[in-house]
Amino acid sequence: MDAPAVLLAGFDLWPGASAWSRRMREGARASAARHRVLTLSLRGPGLPHTESLLGARALRVPPGPGTLLDQIQAFGRAVHRQLDSDSHALVHTADPLVGAAVLAHPRRPALLYEARRLPSSELPLLLARGRDGAVLEQALRRWERRCLDEADTVLVTTRARAEEVRALGRTGRLHLVPDGVEAGMSLPRGPGTLRIRHVAWDLTSAGLRMLLEALRPLGSGARLHLVQPPGKSWDAPLLREIAAAARQGPVTSGPPGALPRAWADVEILPGLGPDARVPAVLADALESYARGRPVLAADSEVARAELPSGCTVFFPASDATALGADLRALASAPELLHQSGAEARAYVEQRHDAVRVRGLLRDLYREHGAVPAPSRAGAGGSRPSFLPPWSASPRMSGHRSPEGTDPGTPSGGFG
Repeated sequence: MDAPAVLLAGFDLWPGASAWSRRMREGARASAARHRVLTLSLRGPGLPHTESLLGARALRVPPGPGTLLDQIQAFGRAVHRQLDSDSHALVHTADPLVGAAVLAHPRRPALLYEARRLPSSELPLLLARGRDGAVLEQALRRWERRCLDEADTVLVTTRARAEEVRALGRTGRLHLVPDGVEAGMSLPRGPGTLRIRHVAWDLTSAGLRMLLEALRPLGSGARLHLVQPPGKSWDAPLLREIAAAARQGPVTSGPPGALPRAWADVEILPGLGPDARVPAVLADALESYARGRPVLAADSEVARAELPSGCTVFFPASDATALGADLRALASAPELLHQSGAEARAYVEQRHDAVRVRGLLRDLYREHGAVPAPSRAGAGGSRPSFLPPWSASPRMSGHRSPEGTDPGTPSGGFG
């Protein structure tokens, strides 16, 4: 008889580039050599219904026709069928829909709920306006509150999010498990233009004009690439403005993946506020840090709490003059760009090391009932999971010393 499975489930594509997709990858890599691991995700173009991936059995649900609300309801039914058809020791999810289904199931396994504000990283960007969007958001908030109240363990990725979850009334166990990432190859910046990447998920006409004004003093010394929202295009007037900017200067645009991540020398993040898109933005910043590339972010309390100072340039929001000055400083001082990039890689290696994060997940899975699968017994012990603290000096526009992302808590949790 098969051992009870570890199920990683979410309304998202896997493999994929979102924060939750990467967490599924780390969860599978952490445990597939020790436990029976299943994943349940959306089936995208070119992906099979089921396959073996990283030692886990990947199950996928076709999104089906209809509105986003219809697709989410269909995925919820698939979660129920999976819980009915197999034995599970625990379910790890960042999706309130999945969490609510687990809590309502008669053979309820342990629930590890990852509080990433809303389900998959990109879902908040796809929410339709109008009645369906309002109904869906209300349902997600209701399910999220139930998960925070009743989950066996709640996971968060930053101290700032832990404080938010406590403020929402969570009194049970809370574990801080940072996102894990593999440090990429460090490529020195060659001579020539400063290559700038901007994740333009919430780009507006005013925001585009601000970016172009900031670039104007650099002239031909800079190139800007705008990344479209995943699964959602800009509106027609903004598309016309972007096309006009491309005709007049070194501006390009395209979907995620149109240019390799190694192309950019620096990245400008969209604004960070207390909303659902924060995990997606932070995941994008983490990818830049892992490649030794600094980021620029509009100054805010959320940005200061979530981003490390030594490899982040904070500039006043909507201030094209300040942003342009910071870009000119980076373009004209290769040693500053190199030093910021080195600190970015050091930050990733010390605080988001994928091996240590996998250790944290492995500890939590065992603690919540995951047992060795017969064919995987004796696969090896775990290694220490603690992550060291991080400290670095602010860069340029920033003057306060932010807290940054905290290390993980492998056993005792918070409080």
